[in-house]
Amino acid sequence: MQREICYDRLEHFKEDVRRAGITKLAFAETREKRPMQVGPDLLQVVDIARLEILAYRSPTIYKYKTSDADFEAIHDELAAEGFEITRRNRNIT
Repeated sequence: MQREICYDRLEHFKEDVRRAGITKLAFAETREKRPMQVGPDLLQVVDIARLEILAYRSPTIYKYKTSDADFEAIHDELAAEGFEITRRNRNIT
């Protein structure tokens, strides 16, 4: 049975991923404007900046999410620590 572990702190994510022997990460970024419903009949266009870092070791998916960080700094930090990173774009448009 597959399970998913979500983290709110990058340090905890890195510790568990290393402990699991994972060296490859998926770096999924979303940076775009999207409509959001803010009222019963009202849509508003908002800026979305979200990052998910994913790792997989059968049968577990490790996931770290953030929206208020410097994505490039996180990428550089992980790369400097020896992780192989694949960048993905999750923009709709």
